[in-house]
Amino acid sequence: MQYGIADRSALVVGGSKGIGFEVAKQLADEGARVAVLARTKTDVDAAVEAIRDGGGTAIGVTGDVSDPEQLTAAVRETSAAHGPPLIVVGQAKYQRPGDFADITDVNLYRESFEMHTMSQILLLHAVLPAMKKAGWGRFVHVGSATAKEPAGNIHHAVANTSRPSTVGMLKTVSDEYARYGITVNTVAPGWIETQNALDYLQNHLGTSSDEERREFMLNQARVPAARMGRPSEIASLITYLCSEPAGYITGSWIEVDGGLHRSAF
Repeated sequence: MQYGIADRSALVVGGSKGIGFEVAKQLADEGARVAVLARTKTDVDAAVEAIRDGGGTAIGVTGDVSDPEQLTAAVRETSAAHGPPLIVVGQAKYQRPGDFADITDVNLYRESFEMHTMSQILLLHAVLPAMKKAGWGRFVHVGSATAKEPAGNIHHAVANTSRPSTVGMLKTVSDEYARYGITVNTVAPGWIETQNALDYLQNHLGTSSDEERREFMLNQARVPAARMGRPSEIASLITYLCSEPAGYITGSWIEVDGGLHRSAF
């Protein structure tokens, strides 16, 4: 399949590691000119070098998407190098584990909302005008399956509160901008084999070996696939949603979780 995104400018937030890095690589493989945005320069530099070594076009941009000035500067830097980003992959990381009774500092809920939802609002304000002017755009948010079906056994009361607000906002934006050739979608990973997930399993659940993780996935997390997903398996869907052929998919919430979500709809 021809994705039709060669020479498109793409901005991948969190593109230095995990799912974001796999997305950046796959977009570059499709000929997109990629900007990798993350907070740690050494990680960004390593990601850019890997993409370039694979024959792709990439630059690195450092910044925090929850900071309006840094975000504006990142979009400006991307635009100067590759043109305004018409492909944008957004995500944000904020984890404060604990059950509701454990979280007595209500500011943690505010911080989570700022990171999960406000960061995407800021990002959209920064990139939508150029997409609208071009009559074409792709925005994919990397969310979490727990926004729709919170998992009590992983004790994330704070994140379970703020993540659904992001999805509702993105659905609204998708409705308003679809007429301009812009799609806005959310991809919702389940248990994915990133370093953060592996650390969580080790530190909070005591599972460290492949066999222990498989046992947990099958019998406690109840993932029918009986394993964690690979970052590349999430990235492949995100890359497709950024393509020309995916132009009639918008406002969608798509779970990639090995069958964990039990509803047929």
